[in-house]
Amino acid sequence: MLFATNWVVVRIPAIIGEALTILERQGAQALANTRELGVELMVLGVVVIAVRSLSRILFFNPGRDVEYRVGVDVFGHLLSLQRPFYMRRKVGELVSISSNDTTSVRLLVGFAGLQVCNVAVAIPMHLYQMAVTDWQLTLWCLIPVMFGAIYMRFTVKRFFAMVRDGMQLLAGLSDRILEIYSGIGTVRSHAAEAAAFERFDASNREYLALQLRVAKIRAFSMPILGFSGLVGTGIVLWVGSTRVVEDGMPVGHLATFTALLMSLVGILTALAWVLAAVSRGVVSLGRIDDLLQTPPNLPDESSTLRLDSPPRLELRDLEFTYPDGDEPALQGIDITVEAGQTLGIFGKTGSGKTTLVDVLTRVHTPPAGAVLLDGVDARDVPLADFRETMAVVPQAPFLFSTTLRENVRLEGANPYQAARNPPRDGTSVGDDARLDEVLTAACLWDDVHQLPEGLDTVVGERGVMLSGGQRQRAALARALYRSRPLLLLDDVLSAVDQGTEARMVDAIRNLRGGVAGSMAPTTVIVSHRTSVLEHADEIVVLEAGRIVERGTHAELIAKGGEYAETHEHQGGEGA
Repeated sequence: MLFATNWVVVRIPAIIGEALTILERQGAQALANTRELGVELMVLGVVVIAVRSLSRILFFNPGRDVEYRVGVDVFGHLLSLQRPFYMRRKVGELVSISSNDTTSVRLLVGFAGLQVCNVAVAIPMHLYQMAVTDWQLTLWCLIPVMFGAIYMRFTVKRFFAMVRDGMQLLAGLSDRILEIYSGIGTVRSHAAEAAAFERFDASNREYLALQLRVAKIRAFSMPILGFSGLVGTGIVLWVGSTRVVEDGMPVGHLATFTALLMSLVGILTALAWVLAAVSRGVVSLGRIDDLLQTPPNLPDESSTLRLDSPPRLELRDLEFTYPDGDEPALQGIDITVEAGQTLGIFGKTGSGKTTLVDVLTRVHTPPAGAVLLDGVDARDVPLADFRETMAVVPQAPFLFSTTLRENVRLEGANPYQAARNPPRDGTSVGDDARLDEVLTAACLWDDVHQLPEGLDTVVGERGVMLSGGQRQRAALARALYRSRPLLLLDDVLSAVDQGTEARMVDAIRNLRGGVAGSMAPTTVIVSHRTSVLEHADEIVVLEAGRIVERGTHAELIAKGGEYAETHEHQGGEGA
């Protein structure tokens, strides 16, 4: 279609030239002879509409498809990357790559792809028709165009470098905006709006200054090619008119040549826009490729794990050091939790409790042979299958900006996900009986009735409509709703009052006959409250990443160590 478009565009000036030549030589009698050329001219006018539209559709639509596929690939790859990657890369940069760079790739494939192919087809066809019409005039008009092309060669290098810098600044600006939005409460509470605006304004002005420099180059370089073409047109009119008068060159040839040259000038002028789109697209492709080439750093998978009953959890001489750390955060951790039992983890802030949970959930990859489920090394199991065996409630729960119902029933919010992960007890996603059960166990029902629209209340960004305790209980209800054989609770009762805590502890203690089915899940509970851990089959006390005490609640109280002192202190507060 692109080839047909350019053939028609080149053919129309030739027809006009032929008609003028006939009219010049034959006078009034030429009207009959040019009627066929007039009909052909009108037909080609209709044809060019059709083929030009199709050529654009067949270029732009694949560009949209590529943008969609690249966006999906980037998002899927981001889901596979582990926490160390996100500790190194800023969220704003990733947002910029996922949005701005994928759009630039679409323009590269669609708009720039069309123009590059158009130039590759149109310029040779125009030059061929011009040479066939008059090769001497062709040489005359190419002289200024060559000088314009040489100038553009040096401009491209500068433009490319500035576009790359501009996209990096844009990523930094995006990160600055996200940082301010996410911390808007802190900014307002400390009356730091002026400082926040100043930080944003500094990044914004830096980006603005670079974009102005880019605009200056583009504003000057774009007319250069057009100007060189117009100079060529002036030469053609000067040299051509002389030859028409002195040498008898047909006027039709001069008209054809002038029309072809003006069409060529339009193509050359569009090259400046192509330059911008190609530069941004190539830089964006490099940034996207750099992201996609980042390895997930996951170990080789050689086993499968399908658990229909609570597993036996083993930690064998577990030692873990953060990627940028010098000292081990965990060392010498030896624990065995039998199927259906509960392990309590106690310790002061910074003792390694959350780090241990992160290792158990493979947020951080554990050493080989250090974490086993029913004798299977956690590293040997595909990450998705491994996490399908557990339900996790993190210390800082995250709620999505949707309804409370969909936050608890994550599978129900996504029909595709629900089809892949049906409820274990056979109930349908639309059955609210199970939802009522977990909301009662998480002591959330009373709060639900106080919300404006009950379960259908939109909780806002990160659950801003709910209190800290309500967010924790919503996250606990989500974990109970999943009903997995392994349950990990990381200090989930830190933001609730003691009355609610007592009811939730009873609910967790009675999981055996509740939402988890006939047998209680293997449970790991992290807490700095001894009252939460009283029912645990075993409690380990961490200090500086090591186990310093272990035993049941009664045994630790009898030892009179750190756990007993904390229990006595917290018991006094409770009284």
